[in-house]
Amino acid sequence: MKNIIKLSLASLLATSLYAGEFQIGTGTMELNGGFTGLNTSKKDDVLTYSLVEQHKNMFSSSWFYKYNFTWYDSNEIVNGQESQNSTVVPSIDYRPQGLDLNLVLGKDLSRTDENNYVGAGIMLGVSLPWIDSKKDSNNNDSTSDNAMNAMEKSKTEMLTYKIGPSITARKSLNKYFTVYGSATYAYQTGNLKNSYAKVDTNVDGIFQEYDAGIRFQPVSSDYDMGWITLSPRLYATMGYRYTSWELNDVAIDVTGTNTTFNKSDLTMTSSVVYFGAGYSF
Repeated sequence: MKNIIKLSLASLLATSLYAGEFQIGTGTMELNGGFTGLNTSKKDDVLTYSLVEQHKNMFSSSWFYKYNFTWYDSNEIVNGQESQNSTVVPSIDYRPQGLDLNLVLGKDLSRTDENNYVGAGIMLGVSLPWIDSKKDSNNNDSTSDNAMNAMEKSKTEMLTYKIGPSITARKSLNKYFTVYGSATYAYQTGNLKNSYAKVDTNVDGIFQEYDAGIRFQPVSSDYDMGWITLSPRLYATMGYRYTSWELNDVAIDVTGTNTTFNKSDLTMTSSVVYFGAGYSF
């Protein structure tokens, strides 16, 4: 599956020169579990930058592809000081970042035209997130032991491969406006490592993504050139995207003190409102 994903992504990067959409999103990133002391959800602001194709039929057939390549850049998420098995865990800053690459290959189940369809397919994807960890620079609590005070910065790196079903749809409202939506639910497996915490392990879990929005397309024309037909499209979008990225049974001690704690699911979720502009020929 890894080779198929790499080949498909390389092909789509080349295809995006002829069609695609650039989106900028803003919202919140939430982090929960998997790390020492991170027993409750913590969140902060996040920015996203995406290269997207919502739906593109291949060779005028009912088969289509779509993709979403997104870069996540969150602010530092602060987990406050707490006790863990009689050890004082200091306030720790976590900063999730990373790249999410998703490709869907599918077939239209019903289709009237390019703005009215329902399609289903299989999503193949790669996620490359990481979480930078460090002791909160504003924490001066004297009850933290010396080992905690000497805590070093570290990076938890993850690489997962994903596969699962996806459904997508679009419906025209009038000549210029359409509404659209998609949903994806996928199994993911890969590797997680943090050299400072001495963690290098295989992981698995669930990936979910839900997207809905409205599209304004002021330019839509077709020009028959004899041997080829040019169909320029210019459009803008506004939408909402929710993404959930979960790994099962993770335990990462970024304090460097070998604190023992129970494994828990590591979950990162993002909720963003985005604005986009796209084109195709």
